[in-house]
Amino acid sequence: MSASTPLPPAASRRGRGLPFPLYVAIRYTLSPRRNAFITLLSTISFLGVAVGVAALLIALALMTGFQEDVQARILGANAHLTIFGGWGGRPIADPRGVLARLQSVREVVAAAPVILEKGLLTSALNPSGDAVVIKGIDPAREVRVTDLATDLREGELDALAPARGEEGVVLGNKLAYHLGVGIGDTVELLVPQVDVTPFHLRPKSRHFRVVGLVESGFYDYDSTRCYVGLDAAQRLFGLGEEVTAVEVRIADLGRLDQAQDAVEAALGGGFEVSNLLEMNRTFFSALRLEKLLLFLAVGLIVLVAALNIVSTLVLTVKDKTRDLGTLRALGATRTQVMHLFLAQGLLIGAVGTAAGCAAGVALCWWLDTYQVIALPADVYYLSFVPFKVRLADFSAVASLAVVVSLLAALVPAWKASRLLPAEALRYE
Repeated sequence: MSASTPLPPAASRRGRGLPFPLYVAIRYTLSPRRNAFITLLSTISFLGVAVGVAALLIALALMTGFQEDVQARILGANAHLTIFGGWGGRPIADPRGVLARLQSVREVVAAAPVILEKGLLTSALNPSGDAVVIKGIDPAREVRVTDLATDLREGELDALAPARGEEGVVLGNKLAYHLGVGIGDTVELLVPQVDVTPFHLRPKSRHFRVVGLVESGFYDYDSTRCYVGLDAAQRLFGLGEEVTAVEVRIADLGRLDQAQDAVEAALGGGFEVSNLLEMNRTFFSALRLEKLLLFLAVGLIVLVAALNIVSTLVLTVKDKTRDLGTLRALGATRTQVMHLFLAQGLLIGAVGTAAGCAAGVALCWWLDTYQVIALPADVYYLSFVPFKVRLADFSAVASLAVVVSLLAALVPAWKASRLLPAEALRYE
């Protein structure tokens, strides 16, 4: 029989037109009359690939979900670009002029002058107070730059305007809990400046009425931030018409660097422009590194499964020596024999990969939808572990598993192709 000789009619009917190596590979893999030990090894190989793929998908989905969730919260709670008056954090003397120049920048969607300072907030129930980041805002402009309006859980931002002799303040919900205050209660804000009187020096302070509570979902912000009116902050810190920064929101985060360059060109010299990714570069870099290391560590499971495929195919070659000798004697070429075992390894890897992908995606959906794994928010900034499966991660894991399975079959396939018919049939 030559290399192109067709299979006997009965085999052809059973093969349904499949290529000869693939048909025999399927028979070797699925035949119920196989050696029981080899069947067990094949099952273990299949399960190893499936478990490895599922574990790798879940690990990557965990890191992706954590990274995207934290990044979304940071992006929502902060402006995309922040303009300062120069090195050293000097105030911006002419915020109106800066806002006017920003209108000419196509990438800019909105801009808002702000005051960013630190202070100590105390209440009747917590006289020792909590250290806070004070943000003076113009509510009408701020809601176009950040997600503050979306994150507002109680009260109104418009209530920051003075009422009954007291300025309004909006607190993070965790900060309000620590202070033991709610809507309508009064808090005292102390800042690192002093009021000079003829008799003594005392820290500058002012009483504010709580008019709103914010919940961004990011513990660090919700436990340390308070928002006051821009005019009130200017009076408190003695800035007059100056502000400490101008925050900017752009249309497309994918063009963040280009937008930053355009803003710098429009403002000219004397200003420092920082983007959100630069200000959190270390944090985001750490997340990407953790994802890469997790991929490499969990990916070792797939390599272990590949070793199982090697052992399975080596034993299959030993068990099918007589069959291989017969095939070679009937005209099967070395290439066809090699393709036979490559197809068997690929079959185990592909079926295991498909099962692992299905299980991994299903588990990720369940874990994310029902928020199964809870976290202490004060440690991890999130209340539960999010799982997000990216198409790129899914494709990379599936491709890796299939390629590794194929490579694992190379050595056994090559050894089978070198088998001589005379040697295989000597004792038959």
